Amino acid sequence: MKRRPRAVTADRIFISYRRADSGGWARSLHDDLEERLGSGSAFRDIAMEGGVDFHEHVESLLNRCDVLLAVIGKRWASITDDDGNRRLDDPDDLVRGEIARALRRPDVQVIPVLVDGAQMPTERELPPDLAPLSRRQAFELTDSRWEYDVERLSQRLSALLGEKPRRAPWKAWPPRTALMAALLIVGAFVLWSSLKPHGEGAAVRAAALRNPTVDRVTFGQYLTRSHLSRDPYTTGALARRGALVTFDFRIEGYKGKRLPLRWQLIDTRTGGQPEEGSGVGIIPKADVDQASWNFWVPVPGARDRRYFVQIQLYDDRETVPIGHVRTGTFGSAV
Repeated sequence: MKRRPRAVTADRIFISYRRADSGGWARSLHDDLEERLGSGSAFRDIAMEGGVDFHEHVESLLNRCDVLLAVIGKRWASITDDDGNRRLDDPDDLVRGEIARALRRPDVQVIPVLVDGAQMPTERELPPDLAPLSRRQAFELTDSRWEYDVERLSQRLSALLGEKPRRAPWKAWPPRTALMAALLIVGAFVLWSSLKPHGEGAAVRAAALRNPTVDRVTFGQYLTRSHLSRDPYTTGALARRGALVTFDFRIEGYKGKRLPLRWQLIDTRTGGQPEEGSGVGIIPKADVDQASWNFWVPVPGARDRRYFVQIQLYDDRETVPIGHVRTGTFGSAV
């Protein structure tokens, strides 16, 4: 059995990326690191709550992080603003600022993560404050070996963070504040210990989604293959092109519970989501249930576009993701 790296907390790993360059890749990396290192193990800006001051929150995380993952796609160094100026040349560019700040700190490990076949930028392509980035050993994530590459990266992160002692910011707190914090932590632990299930009757809950496949079919072909009625749909709707996505699942401890399924179609070039939706949900028939599941995703007909589908399965309260998987990339043509 493969041993999983130990869990780490979000303020130790910061994921820096450009949405227009690698938004979909960063999303998949974030989700997969959470699966391997534990929920909340890495920060990505989409995880911020409404009303939070973006700059202050990011600065506080950059002050505490031990690792910054700089996700670099093919257009990372060349993307321009509305006036045609290269964004990387702007001293106020957020991505440039995040990486430059991390590079200035000797106690932060900055790891370039290359996606979508990107090459490492040369020193001449970078502004002076990012020049040291070109000398950092990059980590490449490929679509065809995604699971393997992410597993290697997660093991590297786990080993790296295991070597570094956890910062203790509470040491700078006034004695009275530190005492209050310690009492709150102890009280929370005691409460959790009294509420958590004990003994053999404690239910094990887990879910795993594996082996996703994509078959390009029209909506009408999907209905036929799934033995669903075509009667309610127009000829145009039945002819719409898309992808039949199939995956295997194994679910423990949710017998009879409805587990919502959500998906996003991701454009690998832009990171945009041209389509997203939800399935009716999987209802396990046994304490340990495993089978295959499929659904249909409409795919835009734009030429020379590449996509993948990100799939998430949520718990019966529809709040906590308990399993996810992503397909390989595929083109827009049927």
